[in-house]
Amino acid sequence: MTEASSSGDDMANLNDRIHFLPWEKNPFDHQRRSYSLCNAMLDSYPYNGHTTAQDALYAGVPLITRSDGDDMSSRVSTSANIVLGLEEMNAYRGIEEYETIAIRLGTDKVWFASIRTKLIETCLQKNPMHPYWDVPRYVNNFQNGLKAIWDNFLAGNEIGHVEVKEEGERGTMEIEIAAREEKRQIAKDEREQNTTRGNDHGDEL
Repeated sequence: MTEASSSGDDMANLNDRIHFLPWEKNPFDHQRRSYSLCNAMLDSYPYNGHTTAQDALYAGVPLITRSDGDDMSSRVSTSANIVLGLEEMNAYRGIEEYETIAIRLGTDKVWFASIRTKLIETCLQKNPMHPYWDVPRYVNNFQNGLKAIWDNFLAGNEIGHVEVKEEGERGTMEIEIAAREEKRQIAKDEREQNTTRGNDHGDEL
């Protein structure tokens, strides 16, 4: 469903304003088509969008969210926008600022284009991938964070914040790709060497 309105005459034609999308087996194709169907996403509060919000962001759809909540569930999208460099989409002062951002995004075409372009660039960034979309990198950092917490517990230290520091500038995805390529090259060299040895033994016979 992509569009609906509850004002005046629109209610009479509500069925004409609701669109059901055909099934798309590939989730990435499903996300990409959101680009042309939706200009912005108004995040829910106090429980933010999670998977749906990530689908929208990955499709290049800006996400406007309230950032005045105290619970983790109400600040999920706030964190996402910060990491993506789109903190201007966060309404720290509540509902009025939330509405102001939404109105400006819908009326200021230049600002809207700049926000959307910045978001899309994070999705397309490679070598290294943008930290927000580099899942293997996140998993590695999360594992290191859990290990740091466990080591801190075993040492008998007081509970405190954990800071995970990375080494190098490449994301985990790029490191894994490079490692796989190195292994493939080693295996290729070994096959060539074995082929050469086999030919040599054949000559001896």
